[in-house]
Amino acid sequence: MKARRRSSDSSLLVRFSGTERGSAHARWYQTIADHYDKMYDPKRATRADAFLRHLFLRHAVGPEVLDVACGTFAIDIPLVKRGYHVAGRDRSEEMLRVARRNLRKAGVTADVSRADMRSLRLGRRFDALLCLGTAFNYLASPADANKALQTFRDQIRPNGVQRPKNVRAEVDYQSVDGTRIAIFAFNEQDVRSRIHHARFLTVVQRRDRIDIGFDEAPLHIWKKEELAQALRAARLRPLEWWGDLRLGARYERSRSPRMVSVSTPVDV
Repeated sequence: MKARRRSSDSSLLVRFSGTERGSAHARWYQTIADHYDKMYDPKRATRADAFLRHLFLRHAVGPEVLDVACGTFAIDIPLVKRGYHVAGRDRSEEMLRVARRNLRKAGVTADVSRADMRSLRLGRRFDALLCLGTAFNYLASPADANKALQTFRDQIRPNGVQRPKNVRAEVDYQSVDGTRIAIFAFNEQDVRSRIHHARFLTVVQRRDRIDIGFDEAPLHIWKKEELAQALRAARLRPLEWWGDLRLGARYERSRSPRMVSVSTPVDV
């Protein structure tokens, strides 16, 4: 559903749009792809680099890395610069377009293309697999989550490591070209079914035009013991944990816990 209107009291052209539930914010990523890295904490790549550097050294991770939800590739580029061979996959072609642009700007190359983490078939195995942000949470059904975990295991070499992470955020941002983006989250948790309903109202102003979009997607809320059980069922052994998520707790961007798991394949 789309409509354009100009109110009698406004000089701005306003467009309203909505999306069908369950599309995993596909059009939302199209809207914010060019601004994603600066909107969502520009220092996150630096912090992630330091964490991954120590993690990879601690587990003697080899050079082959697969990021199953690479987005703009901002977190992966430091790995490439340090000599890792990173393959990036993502469902959003718009985010991958930005990823390729970021690689060109950094003067490095990587294997980046569109794919779904539930059905990855790259024809080779990796020393480490990354699944960052809320990407894994979008697999709201147990069947989809199990497919992804089985796929993860099939892509990792024996003694390789897998790292899924959960995190959410809201933003109010202005780019250097004057584009203004405000994202308002109307989130709701169904504690009984462990589903977080992520609803975003995104307002983008470019000069004399305002685009207003509404997007919604269900995200699964993983508890530590539940994720550990799913990992073991996929023949992945948890090695390290950080944090946990509290069902029903109010989300606060600067204080809410994030859950991180590092796992390795179990030999059959």
